[in-house]
Parts: sequence; structure tokens; C-alpha cells
Amino acid sequence: MRQAHGHTSEPTTGLLDSQSVVSGPQQGERGYDGNKKIKGIKRHVLSCSLGFVLAVVVTPASVHDTRAAEIVLDRAVENGFTIKRAKVDAIYTGPTINAVSGLYKVEFQISKRETEVKGFAPLPLRWRIEATFGTGTNRYRRLTRNLEQQAKSAEGAFELAHFRRVLRVYARDVHSIA
Repeated sequence: MRQAHGHTSEPTTGLLDSQSVVSGPQQGERGYDGNKKIKGIKRHVLSCSLGFVLAVVVTPASVHDTRAAEIVLDRAVENGFTIKRAKVDAIYTGPTINAVSGLYKVEFQISKRETEVKGFAPLPLRWRIEATFGTGTNRYRRLTRNLEQQAKSAEGAFELAHFRRVLRVYARDVHSIA
């Protein structure tokens, strides 16, 4: 799919971000994200520059993004992906990220908003990870809230939704070539 879109088959740039999601009434591990005022889970996602998911890790919402960065990059390596750059937002700073950067040889590049822009303005390339989250929650109602008891099940539901997305892109490209 990446080659069909004019990119190398192996991604070198990843987009890393998280999404806090409210949990339903079921049992399971959850936490409280004080920044977004959400009790539930947090999905930490690494995608390629086209928005295809490389790794997803689900944690309680109380887990800070910098602590989950190592787990996400470890999962990406398990999945067979090694990236050189990670475009992130300003929360991914500090000694934890410096240690992760050295361990995985990944350069964390913080995307910053231009100061003269008023209102909403998508950041170059970073908007794709937000679109990945939006596609998941807008097209797959099951992802709008966490209904899973186990983190692995929540990760699987997210991966299935995005696998379907990859198949749709593949089918669209195959039909447009023919």
C-alpha cells in the first residue's frame, strides 16, 4: 500500500500520540486522565506517515504518554517495524523520552503550532494520526467507548477496525489501477 502511494515499503517516520477513551460499566483495568477528565483507558498509537497503524498499546488512562512511548516502540519492533523519526506533540519531552530515544535510536521531533494562526489549524503530517483516531471513532462505534475487560481485547478491536481501513484503501487502489 505504501509503495502504491509513492512511499518506501518500510516506514522511517512514525506518528505517535494517545487517545483517552471512556470505559463502560464492565470490569477491567482503568484509570483517570486528569488532563482530559476521563475515567477509562488510553490508546497509545504509532502510525506511519500515511496513517496506517504500526503498533497500538492500551493502558489505564492514568499512564503518562512518555511512560507508554517505550512500550509502543517495543510493540512496533515486535511487529517488525523500526522507525528513525517520531513526530510527536509537546508532551513527549523529558528524561524518559531521552532514554527511549537512545534505546530505540529514534529521533523525537516535536510538532509545534504556528503562533500567528488563530483557531484550529492542522499540523503538517501530524494531522494524520488525529485522522486515524477520528476514522476509528467515527466509522466504528465500538471504539467510541471502551467496552472490553482486557487491554489485549481493546487493542484487538482497534487493530481490526484499522485492518478493515487498510483493506478498503487496498481495494480502492486495486480498482483504480484496473
